[in-house]
Amino acid sequence: MVNINKLIKQLSHDEKEKREEAILALGDLRDERAVEPLIKVVNQDTLENRTYAIIALAEISDHRSIETLIYCLMDNEVEIRLAASRALGKFASPQAISALLVSLTKDPNVSIKSRVALSLGAIGSELAVEDLMAESKLEHQASLLYSIDAALKMIARTNGYEDVEALLRSVQAKKTKHVDETPAIVQLSEREELLEFPNLWPYIRKYVYEQLEGIQTVLSIESDEVTAEKKIAEILGEKFWRFAQFMEKKMSRKFSKYQTDLVWQMCWDTSKPIRSEIFNMIKDHKKEVEDIDRYRIWLEKVEEEKESKEKIEGKPIIDIKEIKSFDDLKRSKPKPQPQPLPLPPSQVAEARTISGDLESIMKKYSTWKKEASDMDDLDEFDKDSE
Repeated sequence: MVNINKLIKQLSHDEKEKREEAILALGDLRDERAVEPLIKVVNQDTLENRTYAIIALAEISDHRSIETLIYCLMDNEVEIRLAASRALGKFASPQAISALLVSLTKDPNVSIKSRVALSLGAIGSELAVEDLMAESKLEHQASLLYSIDAALKMIARTNGYEDVEALLRSVQAKKTKHVDETPAIVQLSEREELLEFPNLWPYIRKYVYEQLEGIQTVLSIESDEVTAEKKIAEILGEKFWRFAQFMEKKMSRKFSKYQTDLVWQMCWDTSKPIRSEIFNMIKDHKKEVEDIDRYRIWLEKVEEEKESKEKIEGKPIIDIKEIKSFDDLKRSKPKPQPQPLPLPPSQVAEARTISGDLESIMKKYSTWKKEASDMDDLDEFDKDSE
């Protein structure tokens, strides 16, 4: 069995190769206990090991890595910026999106800008669409324009649009509906104001976690991806207006409708890793149940064929004249055919429930609830809103 603590201790080894070995192993294991030690490696090791550590943090995909990876986007070394821009594509976080968009417009390296575009596509947030479109209209190298086009297609596919044109129409419609109250130039400043609020991301993560914490009570094995996504949207939306009021109080300002919509989009984007894990888990369970059902049908068919054969052929006839001993009698009896054993009822029942797995998924994100220590419980700001 791999000793995580031993590998973490090895990160401080005098030999570069030993540290590299530990970094790669920790990335493969994807253990959350390695996050803080790997962050230290990113900040102080050799260029090569820093790059490996960034890749390892991307594999673990713990949100505690985001700030370090964002800082790496401003590193002097191209290799570090490139690794960080790739790694941030694993984080469906408005914080990551905001930082990547800055790199998309400001980084002088075309390869990094191309990687940034693809990472924004992998995240799949509509928040990135306008900036990607603006860059696509500038005179860039073909490789970057290709990456931007690929990113827009990924975002369209992720959000269920038929094509990029449908995505653009939707984004424009959402923007236009607020123009009378909030002109385009004001929308830009209001968006920047939200993104600059220091505790925005911890608050959003905590809200998303607390709302989805008991999701196993509303989803079942019968849920498909569309049903599950609708349920998640309903749960997140149930107390969203109270959360928006809470954020207004924290920021000491009244949100425009545009800002409220932005906060909702951020909450929805933040829930993406949880949604993805839930969808994949439901698919796996459904496949397991289908395999069990096929097995049981096959078992029933074997039994039916056996009964049918016995009815047609009748019982085997034993010639008494040929029986001279008890051993002869035993040899004359037909040998029973081996049959597959039925699955234990507990195994069948376990395959038909997803409650335990949903609970395990949410447990992975439990730190989201702890990190915003000064954020009131939902119950408390519910009372403030009444």
